[in-house]
Amino acid sequence: MTEMVDPDSPAHIGRRRKEYLWSGAGFGFLAAVPLVVTDQYLLFMLSLSLIYAIIALGLNLTNGYLGMLNLSVAGQVALGAYTCAILALRSVPIPLAIMASVIFGAAVAAIIFLIFARLHGFFFGLATIAAAEVIRLLIRNLDTITNGVRGLRGFAHLTDSAETTYLALVLCLAAIMLLSVLTVHSSIGLRWRAIRENRDKALSLGIPVTKFQFGGFVLSGAIMSFGGALLAPLLQYIEPNIAGLSILVQTVLMVALGGGGTLYGPVIGALAITLLPEFLRLANELRLVIYGLTLILVVLTLPGGILGFVIAKLRVRRRVAGL
Repeated sequence: MTEMVDPDSPAHIGRRRKEYLWSGAGFGFLAAVPLVVTDQYLLFMLSLSLIYAIIALGLNLTNGYLGMLNLSVAGQVALGAYTCAILALRSVPIPLAIMASVIFGAAVAAIIFLIFARLHGFFFGLATIAAAEVIRLLIRNLDTITNGVRGLRGFAHLTDSAETTYLALVLCLAAIMLLSVLTVHSSIGLRWRAIRENRDKALSLGIPVTKFQFGGFVLSGAIMSFGGALLAPLLQYIEPNIAGLSILVQTVLMVALGGGGTLYGPVIGALAITLLPEFLRLANELRLVIYGLTLILVVLTLPGGILGFVIAKLRVRRRVAGL
């Protein structure tokens, strides 16, 4: 069972202060990137990695902290992207279109959970994949609304320049990170981890498991739809395959590679998986082979992810220093 740490203890408060300081330094570094990076394509790729980091943070809430197998990520991203694009094409301002996308994504996540609430584990994961596929098929076939297989284009950009778009996305990621930190470090987060470690024991302790899973699943869906809504104005073109298997595989890999159940692991994973293929372009045809082998090697050797490995090493060092 998860150790129930007093969130108001001096040691816990001290760790949180250090966490906030490191977070501030990290986001300060990200915000300073446009001062040294002027290449528009590189800024675009960095912006894309920030959006994927937001999506991965949303998935991490259910798969990392709640222990639920949530595989609806592609459907939630597509909902956010299409809702934002459709509203933007109808002259709705981008900020309002994004807000509407988040609300719609949360509502659909609530419906998905309520339909499949009695399923658990692998069977719940299969059901969420089916839900994402239903969303993809609806997008593909509702021609009058979504333009079918032709997709949507021609909507407004997020901002007027690549630099300001990048900075806006840094702020969006910082906001989602803050929301995640406050949630995970609260009593809600403690109960989430208790459910993840032993669902039956959590039930025996009087924790309303279904209620907390519902809240986490809806919050996760809202965040992933938020990422999708940001994706549409950045890419300037979306089509039904945005709800396909590739988005699911990529996002799950981001969480696993960075470290599921950690606050910053999904961000590290998103940056690595989005940017690594670009750094391997010099390898030409071999780049995808090198990329795939690298991912396999890291997943096999670091089952807790990159950040999980680092955290484990730091804990060992602290224990040795305390002897």
